Amino acid sequence: MFSFFKSKQSKQNRIIDFLSNQIVVDIHSHLLPGIDDGAPDVPTSLYLIEELQNLGFKKLITTPHIRMEVYPNSPSIVQEKLAIIQQEISEKGLSIQLNASAEYYIDDNFNELLQQNDIIPFPEPKYILAEYPMIAPLMNFEQRVFEMTKRGYTPIIAHPERYRYWHNMPEAFQRLKDLGCLLQLNILAIEGYYGPDIKECAKSLLKNNLYDLIGTDLHHERHLGRLKRLGEMNKEMQLLEKYSFQNKVLF
Repeated sequence: MFSFFKSKQSKQNRIIDFLSNQIVVDIHSHLLPGIDDGAPDVPTSLYLIEELQNLGFKKLITTPHIRMEVYPNSPSIVQEKLAIIQQEISEKGLSIQLNASAEYYIDDNFNELLQQNDIIPFPEPKYILAEYPMIAPLMNFEQRVFEMTKRGYTPIIAHPERYRYWHNMPEAFQRLKDLGCLLQLNILAIEGYYGPDIKECAKSLLKNNLYDLIGTDLHHERHLGRLKRLGEMNKEMQLLEKYSFQNKVLF
């Protein structure tokens, strides 16, 4: 019994070792209270942030959705919520650093935000976390990339493995890279959270060295539980551990 418990604890510590030593910075999460489909309130925000600290993260760049017809957030809204949670983190005595950008849904409204320079970028050099539609591809996805890069932004394409319409078009992922994009893996795709086809696509992108960054895309406690479970999955952890993600280097 003791040996079984010790073995399970050791496997769970494996995800902590990976996150605290190789990743350090999470660049995709939904931790600000009440502004999207992530944390609904301040206590939940603090709980999730403390749990991410316990898992080994030292810095979080949280990224609430900005999608005008669903989550009409703005830089001022995001900064207001960020200030509240930063104060709560300080009062609670947590050591983790919290910053904020956003996850931008790439549509016509986003183009207007770009033209108005109404954007919350990542730190210099400027990055934008960009989410493409899930159901059908944008016919002009290359033009949308160009609109970002010509303004000095580097697009980070969120969870490309989840765009099923590209699963049979692997050249699309390489094309995004050729256009200057960085690709960001959702870590739970490797755990199997989003389904076996998305897991297989993520494994393929890893094996072809197409990812640059990794993120939790954490929304709630269910994600947290599955993230902890990943530490017990040997083959999946081996894939992640041998990959050179750039989170710690870039951010």
